[in-house]
Amino acid sequence: MKKNTSAKMIKKAIDSYPGGICFFALDGRVILVNEKMNQLALELTGHTILNAKATWEKLTNFANNGKAEKLTQSWLPKDTDKANGSPRQQLFFRFSNSSVWRFELRFLDSNTVQVEAAEITELYQLSEELYENTIRLRQTQKRQKALLDSIVEVNLNKEILAAKMHIHDELGHCLLATTKAITEDSLAENADVLRESWNSTIRDFTNIPTVWTVPDSSLQSELMQVAELIGCKVIFLGEQPKSRKALQLLYAAIREALTNSVRHVNATELMIKIEQDEKSYHIEISDNGSVSVSSITEGNGLSALRQRLEQEGASLKVLCDNSVSLIIDIPFDLDESQKGGRK
Repeated sequence: MKKNTSAKMIKKAIDSYPGGICFFALDGRVILVNEKMNQLALELTGHTILNAKATWEKLTNFANNGKAEKLTQSWLPKDTDKANGSPRQQLFFRFSNSSVWRFELRFLDSNTVQVEAAEITELYQLSEELYENTIRLRQTQKRQKALLDSIVEVNLNKEILAAKMHIHDELGHCLLATTKAITEDSLAENADVLRESWNSTIRDFTNIPTVWTVPDSSLQSELMQVAELIGCKVIFLGEQPKSRKALQLLYAAIREALTNSVRHVNATELMIKIEQDEKSYHIEISDNGSVSVSSITEGNGLSALRQRLEQEGASLKVLCDNSVSLIIDIPFDLDESQKGGRK
């Protein structure tokens, strides 16, 4: 009598459980099942659980029957998962009353299997909204990156056009000066000045792809506008270079870093740390990107930047340790040292 009473109490207890529960042997023989699980099985398969293994197979191969539909959205957990070392399988169903239920099969030990059914309607709806919001955010981010690429390309084309116009003017000046010297028979006495002018103009021809000729005053304002548009804040620590050429090199590096940090690691802040000693500026450009980076291959942008810096007597190092940092050294006497090298 005590044994029968205990069994009835156990059965009554699991029947009062709001979810479905079923314990069965490996061959499908039911050990214990509550009323809710039988009700759910009846809705899905047309009969209560006689053999739990066979019932699970029917649920796995379930076809919509008008009373419920099987949910197979890509963001739902995979059919097979291993949590805490215990293999489990999950199935999801939406019933005609719009309630969503999760069925989970778990091996308790080598002889016993458990199937549990829990209503997750609210959780499913929230998860669905979160998934849709994530998709929208990814699409927005993709559009922002495309916009950034377009802005960079348009500005580069503007700068190249300005560089060409500048070179055209310089070339015209050289031609006029040379013609005047020949006409006035003063070519010999003006040879050094003419040679310097022609060397400068010829060198500018080779720098057209990377030259920055926008006015100095607009460099920072243009950069800040682009950064704000793509949602990345640029923070300066330290005094910026005063010479025109050093400032242009700095902003060329910042724009390249800005493009890469937003495009590849989803950065929202770009930090520019500027220090100086007796001879040069030491600049470190880093970001707060959320994507870990263990290695980097220099593309056209970084390669062109490195070439530009080295042509002007500066240097570039790329450090990669979970995040990417650009280390740049720009000498103070950049303009003077380059003039000396042209003679």
